Order: sequence, then C-alpha cells, then structure tokens
Amino acid sequence: MARSAAIAAGISPDYFVRQINQESGFNPNAVSPVGAIGIAQFMPATAAEMGVNASDPQSSLTGAARWMSSLTKQFGGDYGKALAAYNAGPGAVQGAVNAGGGNWLAQLPAETQNYVRSIMG
Repeated sequence: MARSAAIAAGISPDYFVRQINQESGFNPNAVSPVGAIGIAQFMPATAAEMGVNASDPQSSLTGAARWMSSLTKQFGGDYGKALAAYNAGPGAVQGAVNAGGGNWLAQLPAETQNYVRSIMG
C-alpha cells in the first residue's frame, strides 16, 4: 500500500517506505508521545484538515504521500527538505534554509536531523 500510494503521488516509493517505517514501524495503531496517530503519524487536526482518516492505513498512506508530494514541490524537488518539513513543519524548514543556506539541516532539532538521515541514508 505504501509503495502504491507513493507511486500515485509521484514520489520515491523507496524513501516513502523508509519514512513510514521510521514513523510507525508500519503499526496502524501507533500513537506518539505528542499525540500523532496511525501508520503515517498524523496529528488529529492535520488529518482532519486534509480529510484523512489517520486510523485507516490506506487513507493515512494516501494522505501522507500526497502531503510529501506537496512538500517536495514546495521545496523545489528536495526530498530531504520535504522529509524535514513532514517532521518539523514547513515553517521550521524554511527558517532553517534562510538561516543556514546549504547547511540548513544543522539548523533543525537533532530529532529532525536524525529523521532525515535515517530515511535518506
């Protein structure tokens, strides 16, 4: 399902599978300490805004792939920045780019740095 959702959204299925594994270990019942839920770890308000049922793996994966496609376009095709934005928010990533230029990732929290590196290698 993850690979299909990624292909349909026009993003790398390999990176997307790694991302979902990092998010939840493919556990559709995962709940984070900050309240993100489901296989793609949506915050309930974000899922509602996007029309995603975060408890349903298919809906969640499709929504996450669409969101990653949008973020990738927003950041000029840079999938690393899109991943960072999925984790820390687009505003935080734009601020990091503005502050750090080519060293943007170092401007973000260690959790986000590790998230991007674990998925992209």
